[in-house]
Amino acid sequence: MDATHRRFATECFNAAWDLLEKPDRTPEEVDEMLDLAHASRWHWTQTKDCTPRDLAVGAWQLSRVYAVAGRPDEALHHGQVSLRLCQDNDLSAFHEGYAYEALARAASGADRARYLADARDLASRVEDQEHREALLADLATV
Repeated sequence: MDATHRRFATECFNAAWDLLEKPDRTPEEVDEMLDLAHASRWHWTQTKDCTPRDLAVGAWQLSRVYAVAGRPDEALHHGQVSLRLCQDNDLSAFHEGYAYEALARAASGADRARYLADARDLASRVEDQEHREALLADLATV
Protein backbone atom coordinates (compact mmCIF):
# COMPACT_ATOMS: atom_id res chain seq x y z
CA MET A 1 0.00 0.00 0.00
CA ASP A 2 2.90 2.34 0.79
CA ALA A 3 4.22 2.05 -2.78
CA THR A 4 0.75 2.82 -4.14
CA HIS A 5 0.47 6.01 -2.09
CA ARG A 6 3.97 7.06 -3.16
CA ARG A 7 3.09 6.46 -6.83
CA PHE A 8 -0.18 8.42 -6.55
CA ALA A 9 1.59 11.25 -4.70
CA THR A 10 4.15 11.55 -7.47
CA GLU A 11 1.68 11.18 -10.33
CA CYS A 12 -0.71 13.75 -8.85
CA PHE A 13 2.14 16.19 -8.19
CA ASN A 14 3.39 15.87 -11.78
CA ALA A 15 -0.11 16.18 -13.26
CA ALA A 16 -0.76 19.32 -11.18
CA TRP A 17 2.58 20.68 -12.37
CA ASP A 18 1.63 20.02 -16.01
CA LEU A 19 -1.53 22.07 -15.49
CA LEU A 20 0.47 24.82 -13.75
CA GLU A 21 2.65 25.13 -16.84
CA LYS A 22 -0.32 25.25 -19.20
CA PRO A 23 -0.77 28.86 -20.34
CA ASP A 24 -4.55 28.78 -20.86
CA ARG A 25 -6.40 26.65 -18.31
CA THR A 26 -10.15 26.19 -18.36
CA PRO A 27 -12.05 26.64 -15.08
CA GLU A 28 -12.41 22.85 -14.97
CA GLU A 29 -8.64 22.44 -15.33
CA VAL A 30 -8.07 24.90 -12.49
CA ASP A 31 -10.33 22.78 -10.28
CA GLU A 32 -8.51 19.63 -11.39
CA MET A 33 -5.14 21.25 -10.64
CA LEU A 34 -6.29 22.08 -7.10
CA ASP A 35 -7.65 18.57 -6.58
CA LEU A 36 -4.42 17.01 -7.83
CA ALA A 37 -2.24 19.13 -5.54
CA HIS A 38 -4.37 18.23 -2.53
CA ALA A 39 -4.37 14.55 -3.52
CA SER A 40 -0.59 14.56 -3.92
CA ARG A 41 0.01 15.99 -0.47
CA TRP A 42 -2.53 13.62 1.12
CA HIS A 43 -0.97 10.57 -0.50
CA TRP A 44 2.45 11.65 0.85
CA THR A 45 0.99 11.74 4.36
CA GLN A 46 -0.06 8.12 3.94
CA THR A 47 3.48 6.85 3.31
CA LYS A 48 5.50 5.44 6.19
CA ASP A 49 8.52 7.59 5.49
CA CYS A 50 6.80 10.92 4.81
CA THR A 51 9.24 13.66 5.78
CA PRO A 52 8.81 17.33 6.66
CA ARG A 53 10.47 18.05 3.29
CA ASP A 54 7.72 16.10 1.50
CA LEU A 55 5.07 18.07 3.40
CA ALA A 56 6.82 21.40 2.75
CA VAL A 57 6.99 20.68 -0.99
CA GLY A 58 3.33 19.67 -0.98
CA ALA A 59 2.35 22.87 0.83
CA TRP A 60 4.48 24.87 -1.61
CA GLN A 61 2.66 23.32 -4.57
CA LEU A 62 -0.71 23.99 -2.94
CA SER A 63 0.29 27.61 -2.45
CA ARG A 64 1.39 27.91 -6.06
CA VAL A 65 -1.80 26.42 -7.49
CA TYR A 66 -4.00 28.58 -5.26
CA ALA A 67 -2.05 31.69 -6.34
CA VAL A 68 -2.49 30.77 -10.01
CA ALA A 69 -6.17 30.09 -9.34
CA GLY A 70 -6.57 33.63 -7.98
CA ARG A 71 -7.21 32.56 -4.39
CA PRO A 72 -4.59 34.50 -2.40
CA ASP A 73 -5.88 33.67 1.09
CA GLU A 74 -5.45 29.93 0.56
CA ALA A 75 -2.15 30.56 -1.24
CA LEU A 76 -0.83 32.53 1.74
CA HIS A 77 -1.98 29.86 4.16
CA HIS A 78 -0.19 27.04 2.35
CA GLY A 79 2.88 29.21 1.79
CA GLN A 80 3.05 29.85 5.53
CA VAL A 81 2.70 26.12 6.21
CA SER A 82 5.58 25.43 3.83
CA LEU A 83 7.77 28.09 5.42
CA ARG A 84 7.04 26.85 8.95
CA LEU A 85 7.93 23.29 7.95
CA CYS A 86 11.18 24.49 6.38
CA GLN A 87 12.20 26.58 9.37
CA ASP A 88 11.10 24.13 12.05
CA ASN A 89 12.99 21.28 10.39
CA ASP A 90 16.11 23.10 9.17
CA LEU A 91 15.37 22.31 5.54
CA SER A 92 17.73 23.57 2.86
CA ALA A 93 17.95 27.16 1.63
CA PHE A 94 16.51 25.85 -1.64
CA HIS A 95 13.31 24.64 0.02
CA GLU A 96 13.00 27.67 2.29
CA GLY A 97 13.61 29.95 -0.70
CA TYR A 98 10.72 28.30 -2.52
CA ALA A 99 8.49 28.76 0.53
CA TYR A 100 9.21 32.49 0.31
CA GLU A 101 8.61 32.35 -3.46
CA ALA A 102 5.16 30.93 -2.74
CA LEU A 103 4.44 33.67 -0.21
CA ALA A 104 5.63 36.37 -2.62
CA ARG A 105 3.43 34.98 -5.38
CA ALA A 106 0.42 35.05 -3.02
CA ALA A 107 1.11 38.42 -1.39
CA SER A 108 0.80 41.96 -2.65
CA GLY A 109 2.56 45.27 -2.11
CA ALA A 110 5.19 45.57 0.58
CA ASP A 111 4.74 41.99 1.73
CA ARG A 112 5.50 40.73 -1.77
CA ALA A 113 8.70 42.79 -1.92
CA ARG A 114 9.80 41.52 1.49
CA TYR A 115 9.15 37.87 0.61
CA LEU A 116 10.98 38.28 -2.71
CA ALA A 117 13.98 39.80 -0.94
CA ASP A 118 14.03 36.92 1.54
CA ALA A 119 13.79 34.38 -1.30
CA ARG A 120 16.61 36.03 -3.25
CA ASP A 121 18.79 36.05 -0.14
CA LEU A 122 18.17 32.33 0.33
CA ALA A 123 18.80 31.67 -3.37
CA SER A 124 22.28 33.10 -2.97
CA ARG A 125 22.93 30.39 -0.37
CA VAL A 126 21.78 27.48 -2.53
CA GLU A 127 24.96 25.57 -3.32
CA ASP A 128 23.66 23.50 -6.22
CA GLN A 129 23.86 25.79 -9.28
CA GLU A 130 20.97 24.10 -11.08
CA HIS A 131 18.70 24.47 -8.04
CA ARG A 132 19.80 28.09 -7.50
CA GLU A 133 19.09 28.98 -11.14
CA ALA A 134 15.67 27.28 -11.02
CA LEU A 135 14.71 29.25 -7.92
CA LEU A 136 15.94 32.54 -9.40
CA ALA A 137 14.09 31.84 -12.66
CA ASP A 138 10.85 31.22 -10.77
CA LEU A 139 11.37 34.36 -8.69
CA ALA A 140 11.68 36.34 -11.92
CA THR A 141 8.11 35.31 -12.80
CA VAL A 142 6.58 36.71 -9.61
